[in-house]
Amino acid sequence: MHTTHAPAGVVRIGPNSIIQTVGALNELYGAEAARAILERIGHSALNEQLPTDMVDEQVFMALINALRTDLGFEATGKVLARSGERTADYLLANRIPAPIRILLPWLPASLGLRIFLKAIAGHAWTFAGSGRFSYDVGRRGATICLADSPECRGMATDAPLCHYYTHCFQTLLRPLINPQLMVRETACGAMGADACTFEVTIP
Repeated sequence: MHTTHAPAGVVRIGPNSIIQTVGALNELYGAEAARAILERIGHSALNEQLPTDMVDEQVFMALINALRTDLGFEATGKVLARSGERTADYLLANRIPAPIRILLPWLPASLGLRIFLKAIAGHAWTFAGSGRFSYDVGRRGATICLADSPECRGMATDAPLCHYYTHCFQTLLRPLINPQLMVRETACGAMGADACTFEVTIP
């Protein structure tokens, strides 16, 4: 198992966590309703300007928890799932070098996963904040763990809660490893687990 930690004192997260969540709200509810939701939950500033630099992870946590209070956990889960997909689409288009996008699909899945997960582990703090990212690659997939996940920190539920990360990982890995790859959260900090666990399986 390979584990990475955020640099000391860093509690920031990439702006796409905010940008794409607002984008998902607009996509799922329409611009007018999304604007009203953000005003209602005390995040009206996002209607005027979205972040362009790394943001305090607490901003992301406050936004999604306010959405859960207003929309409910199920509806917010759908927003976060779409936000995760949008984030992955952005990363694929803007942050993954073309040679990597071309090479990885031609490699055996386990090798491709090993190379890619090692690469993103070095930058894990940009999406995990102060959470702790680790992974383990097997013959038919991988296990990704995120301890102290910002998406579920402080929550207590009876079902996995990390829709943003689940759908981000899946959307990011499918075009690089296997288009039928599946990611499922099998343990969640909100359910009392030591870490949120995402099982990556390939048919």
